Amino acid sequence: MSIKAVLIDDEKNTLELLEWQLQTYCPQVIPVALCTSADEGITAIREYLPQLVFLDIEMPRKNGFEVLVAFPEPTFEVIFTTAYDQFALKAFKFAALDYLLKPVDADDLKAAVERFQKLYRQRDFNQQLNILLKQYQLPQSLPGKIPLATQDGIFFADPQHIVHCDAASNYTIIHFGDKTKLVVSKTLKEMEDLLLPFSFVRVHHSHLVNLKYVTRYVKSDGGYIEMSSAAQIPVSRSRREKIVELLTKKM
Repeated sequence: MSIKAVLIDDEKNTLELLEWQLQTYCPQVIPVALCTSADEGITAIREYLPQLVFLDIEMPRKNGFEVLVAFPEPTFEVIFTTAYDQFALKAFKFAALDYLLKPVDADDLKAAVERFQKLYRQRDFNQQLNILLKQYQLPQSLPGKIPLATQDGIFFADPQHIVHCDAASNYTIIHFGDKTKLVVSKTLKEMEDLLLPFSFVRVHHSHLVNLKYVTRYVKSDGGYIEMSSAAQIPVSRSRREKIVELLTKKM
């Protein structure tokens, strides 16, 4: 699959470096335009109709968000190239958007392009953009639901209904309070970053739990947490002391 891409950044050197990295590490991505301003980027997107846009956020005159506002019904995916603050990056994750911190690491770039290829046909870009812009305008609030990409499409879930999450290679199995499950195209680490503001805790390299649903901690059998669903989640030795401390405060 060849991917048409528009690159937007007010720093010419950054653009040229990113173009070289794509040609070297992600040859399936074809940069069709290198733009040094938001207006140039908007024009290039309309002209070339790319599937992918690499977009800087902080640019003079118009920023990256204003580029997105110009496309109320986007047909492209966005990967931010940014040095933005950590809270904003969490907001991008809520919108299921990818980001790369400058200077761009080659492995991160390849991983972002691979995720794009896997999820491109499944995403609702209009819904995704609306969530992102809402977060940008109201950064102090968290969205009621988060978008989760599955093989069948996008599922919007209330984090408070999630009991725990289990790692499954590059996927995550999400367990809900009503006993249903969902397999999503995110690693457990990505889910941890996404759910951290909602009182979720990583208790094991393969398990993430919602403290709201913890009923007890059992010391025997190496230590495990029992959830309200009766699921027994092992606690890793390296995390045991911290988890017990958190549960003691909670209870």
